[in-house]
Amino acid sequence: MPELRPTPLTVIGAGPAGIMAAHTAAEAGVDVTLIDDNPLPGGQYYRQSPPEFKFSNPTDAQSGRVDAPSVLNKLPHPKIRTLHKTLAWGVFDQHNLALADGEQSFLLPTDRVVLATGAHDRPFAFPGWTLPGVLGAGAALRMIKTQWVLPGKRVLLAGLGPLQLALADALIKAGAEVVCVAEAANPFQSWKQLPKFWGHWDRLQEAVTYSSALLKHKVPFLFNHAIVEACGREQVESVKIARLDGQGSPIVGTEKIFEVDAVCLGYGLLPSIQLAAAFGCELSFDKRLGWYSPIHDRNMESTRQGIFVAGDLTDIAGAKVALLEGQIAGLTAAHQLGAFDKKTLDERIAPLLPKLRSLNRLADALREIYAFRPGLTKVAKDDTLLCRCEEITLGQVKEAIANGATDVNQVKLVTRAGMGYCQSRFCSVLIAPHVAEATGRDLSDLSPFMVRPPIQPIPLKILAADAAAKAVQ
Repeated sequence: MPELRPTPLTVIGAGPAGIMAAHTAAEAGVDVTLIDDNPLPGGQYYRQSPPEFKFSNPTDAQSGRVDAPSVLNKLPHPKIRTLHKTLAWGVFDQHNLALADGEQSFLLPTDRVVLATGAHDRPFAFPGWTLPGVLGAGAALRMIKTQWVLPGKRVLLAGLGPLQLALADALIKAGAEVVCVAEAANPFQSWKQLPKFWGHWDRLQEAVTYSSALLKHKVPFLFNHAIVEACGREQVESVKIARLDGQGSPIVGTEKIFEVDAVCLGYGLLPSIQLAAAFGCELSFDKRLGWYSPIHDRNMESTRQGIFVAGDLTDIAGAKVALLEGQIAGLTAAHQLGAFDKKTLDERIAPLLPKLRSLNRLADALREIYAFRPGLTKVAKDDTLLCRCEEITLGQVKEAIANGATDVNQVKLVTRAGMGYCQSRFCSVLIAPHVAEATGRDLSDLSPFMVRPPIQPIPLKILAADAAAKAVQ
């Protein structure tokens, strides 16, 4: 692989956290390489429509976010080199980052790194979840807000958290019929968390606005309900939801059936931890999240010196938190690279910390209210696929455990689950609860799948071309 000229700071991910980290360091005089796999910066929150699309209201081209220009205009910057449509697919020798741009693969030696790799939709396995027409909430929002394409005409939403309200509102405005919103939690049962919402009037007003839209269009909103089955021949044609008990398990006899042509699943987000793990950052288990995220200190530095983490990779706390965390990471990296002294660093970070604490209190409340309950894993049946890439069912996972597999990596060796296109991003969190239950261990005692390159799928022709070039040399 050819070697790309390095800069003192490398930032991976051009969402809110990555943009702020790169801009803050660049303003301090640090040369930065910003890497993102999308054609335009913004991440999911400020995702932009293709430039070929024309809008009378420019805000519509930037996910409808009125604050998007103030963030996106921080790029370009003379100190920032941006690599768009570039995948980070591996880490070699502790600090060499393997990249691919669709034409070739190359290495980028790194010094300081900010990982702002974001999050992805949490998978939720149930009979029929692999039917065409069943998709994640994040994917649906991307279709609507950047491509202006509806996922279906009659849509049912099922999941956890406020994202469901935002998606329902976007679907209604785009012309879809939302037949039902099945919310697996009941926020009114979590009254102890209400004080943490004090002062966050904008978020409360946003929820009221979305809820009003659902009431106006007479959309059923059912608390403590989850999807238990999707049916159809060539694509989803109907779905079944059921009421949940206190542990999140479906209650037999409470099922309701809706005819639909699309289902949007929003059972929360999971941090995209693969690249952090490849760099050797230690991970910790978050019980409310039900999965792992990188450990970091107040300055957003991970357990690996010189590797920083920011944004949804750390805590699934939203864009405002991501912007602050990116700024703190960028400032600390700039300090370590000699841009200014420790006193100046502390002075610049000090006013950011109270804002971050306030926002994190709200994020903590939301994580508590919308925690993924263990009973939700009971929806999958023995013939339900847990690993879509390798087509491994829950029954095959149970068989591997019965034959002696005691952790997810042993299940992987026996069944090939986690060796496919997604490189375990989805199936690991689906398999782990069943391993924990069968072995009598706590879920926090089970480490996720070991990360190996390629972390992101890349065309074999790129690797083959690189191997051929080495052979010629």
